[in-house]
Amino acid sequence: MFERFTREARAIVTSAAEEAELRADSRIGTEHLLIAAAGAQSLGGTLPTMEELRERLDRLDEEALLSVGLDPALIGDGGGSRPGHLRKHVPFTGAAKDTLKGALKEAIALGHRHIGAEHIALALTAGTGPDRALSALEGLGYSSDEIRASILRRVQRAS
Repeated sequence: MFERFTREARAIVTSAAEEAELRADSRIGTEHLLIAAAGAQSLGGTLPTMEELRERLDRLDEEALLSVGLDPALIGDGGGSRPGHLRKHVPFTGAAKDTLKGALKEAIALGHRHIGAEHIALALTAGTGPDRALSALEGLGYSSDEIRASILRRVQRAS
């Protein structure tokens, strides 16, 4: 499937792995894909900024810790390796794998032979149920439906 990814879509996957490493997370999740997609030039202005997303995810992490009675200030960085030094293999969460499969489905539905940043973003916003990426978007006041509509308008204009 990755052979169908555009250069920008591949960069999103690579950047998501780097983001997971920087956040000292042991797996690449939808939130990392979302932060990476926010940096894609072709999606400019459609998603919140990378920094806004990082700050929102930090707040979600703090809220989760507080909800179980842990003080976020007392928790370390997760013991991750040094930033910029990726481990050999950081696995994807099930939801992140589903998002990448969803990107293929989005491309097929649009009649595209490639998988681009727009397809990854569409797949990220198509999720249902609890999801860190969707929680971050909603917490920043973004609507998945509005993001999808905006991306689809861009795709139609480009066709």
